Amino acid sequence: MASSFAHHILRLLNSSIIDIYFFGHYAAIAAIRCVVLHAIRQHQIGVTKSSEETMNLRPSLTHALRLAGACCLTLTASAFAASGAWPTNIVKIIVPYPPGTSGDLIARRLSPAMGQALGTTVIVENRGGASGNIGMAATANAASDGYTVIMGSDIQFSVAPSLYPKLSYDVETSFEPVGPAARLELALMAYPGVPANNLRELVKLVKDKPGQISFASTGIGSTHQLFMEQLKMQGGLDMMHVPYTGTGPATPNLVAGEVQVMFFGIPQALALSANARLKPLAVGSLQRLPLMPDVPTIAESGFPGFEASNIWAVWAPAKTPPEVVHKLRDALEKAVNDPDVRKWYASTGLTPIDGGVEAMTTRIRADRKKWAEVIRANKLQATE
Repeated sequence: MASSFAHHILRLLNSSIIDIYFFGHYAAIAAIRCVVLHAIRQHQIGVTKSSEETMNLRPSLTHALRLAGACCLTLTASAFAASGAWPTNIVKIIVPYPPGTSGDLIARRLSPAMGQALGTTVIVENRGGASGNIGMAATANAASDGYTVIMGSDIQFSVAPSLYPKLSYDVETSFEPVGPAARLELALMAYPGVPANNLRELVKLVKDKPGQISFASTGIGSTHQLFMEQLKMQGGLDMMHVPYTGTGPATPNLVAGEVQVMFFGIPQALALSANARLKPLAVGSLQRLPLMPDVPTIAESGFPGFEASNIWAVWAPAKTPPEVVHKLRDALEKAVNDPDVRKWYASTGLTPIDGGVEAMTTRIRADRKKWAEVIRANKLQATE
């Protein structure tokens, strides 16, 4: 029975249909053919031996058939991609933060244009918690078929490896970069009652009153904290850190003057400065922003080369077929370059990232080294 089935498998592997369907995988198919053929020959030899010896040879045939089946299943995803059939289902973008956060807004703005480019529906699913690690783990463990991707930030890929000692995924090997989505510039905002109207004046104030000026953040190891820690290290500043669970809880206390300064994304900074609830001291972009032309950059305020921004990008699970990654990348690029999306970027202080995947991954790896030093110097650590 097993030998008959094995011969059937071998005839199928020798057929032109298999060669066409798994185009580009001739080496793998040839290897499977050799394994099955060898097992058949061993089985035929076993027929002439004693029944006990024959029984010992049967497992090799069973193993060969299992191997052939497993290999065929492994090749199926790539074969579908190569045949042009992908996508045949809904594509899901996981956002590792709650609704209304920067990554969520970017994903929801890009998803319709990506869906149009792919010819399918693209939905957004929020999987917040553990500073983004829950959504990251869910993506890392998802099937490598292109139907689940993540809108992740440099927080997960640059900060988390040093901040969380026991991540359930590896940022280098568990994901495949699809492409950059946007750069979110940050602004340093202050309570209106603080006697400083720019960063230079704040630095002087902090040095005159060491340990008396506080800054808020969205939690231990958040970029809101890390950028301030970097400023402190470079400027020799002594400030008190007050962590919150998000910008929602932090903002009222900042407006009330219970804490003095905090970094915000440009969209929030614009809204808070429009009604004078907070005042901007500096922006984190390397050049002044058209939306805030009178606000100096951190770099021109005594911290040369200092940049405070977050990168948002799309990543797929590792081993996603290259053909699928290419289709996702092409759809993302079309979405980012959509005229309506570009207008929205300009109105909210977002900017596209030039240089594609290579520039993005180079920046993230460089930031990973930088944040590792900041985290180590300040003895920061969190649990997943």
